[in-house]
Amino acid sequence: MARRRSSGQGNGASAAIDLVSRIERVEAELSPAERRVAEVVRQDFRAATRLTIAELAARAGVSQPTVTRFCRSVGSSSFNDFKIQLATTMTVAAVYLTSDRVFGDDVGQLAQAVMMHAANAVREGLDQLDTAAVSMAIDRLAASRRIDIYGQGGGSAAVVEDAKLRLFRLGIPVSAFTDGHQQRMSAATLRPGDAVFAISNSGRSKPVIDAVESARSFGATTIALTRPGTPLAAKAEIVIAVTIAEADDILRPTPSRYAHMAIVDTIATGVAARLGTRGRDALRRVRYAVTRIGIAIPTPSMDPTPLMNHTAQGD
Repeated sequence: MARRRSSGQGNGASAAIDLVSRIERVEAELSPAERRVAEVVRQDFRAATRLTIAELAARAGVSQPTVTRFCRSVGSSSFNDFKIQLATTMTVAAVYLTSDRVFGDDVGQLAQAVMMHAANAVREGLDQLDTAAVSMAIDRLAASRRIDIYGQGGGSAAVVEDAKLRLFRLGIPVSAFTDGHQQRMSAATLRPGDAVFAISNSGRSKPVIDAVESARSFGATTIALTRPGTPLAAKAEIVIAVTIAEADDILRPTPSRYAHMAIVDTIATGVAARLGTRGRDALRRVRYAVTRIGIAIPTPSMDPTPLMNHTAQGD
């Protein structure tokens, strides 16, 4: 089976991305034996920089040539080059890749694996982020009369709801649709000045693609957070393209969800900044509303306790 290989020689794109991100980006394309090497490396990045090729092969239960193929697959020219690049990555980014806590129990080790995988997915999303596309999306959403958000499936549907919560608090009319029929009906009611924000990890959900195409035909701005080169990316006007490799362990949560949520938070924060006084006033009123019922979490600049005490005394 033919698989795309990256090479560390003369590959400017590989050199610009840290080695850990490269491993995660190509993991889905690795052979089963190479994925075992990747898993051993991921278990202890620092230890991997000190292993010989024979030791790494033995730990992964593979041959030494398989280790060499793995190194070339992730953009290194040789095993020694791989160790140098990994050591460089650890020098710069070790604090983001590991936890100081050492777990001796199964649940602790499970939590570490899941949470560090989530953190790495967010970092990989940042590495790939097209800031020009994000800036354009922020500008269009901030100027929109109405925003409709589309997505389907377990992961994307959850992010769609989160995006709605982030954006409606800014005083913009926002709706979220995870049903294909409702997405099509929503698109048919849009017009210039409105915006659609479609979220899809696969980029191949036909109802979402059709709704985006319809919304664009009616003059609405269409923004897609999805993989590059997908049918959804081809239909949207503004594409925020990220590719997050899926975990080989089917029991783990989909890692793309974490990256997408971080990007949604980035966009929502940018929209709030673009709205200026209008956005701050809406957030202030929302904060006051939840403070009145005692569910606002105190921040250094806003502790609701005095207000709650005053309200209780007044009652």
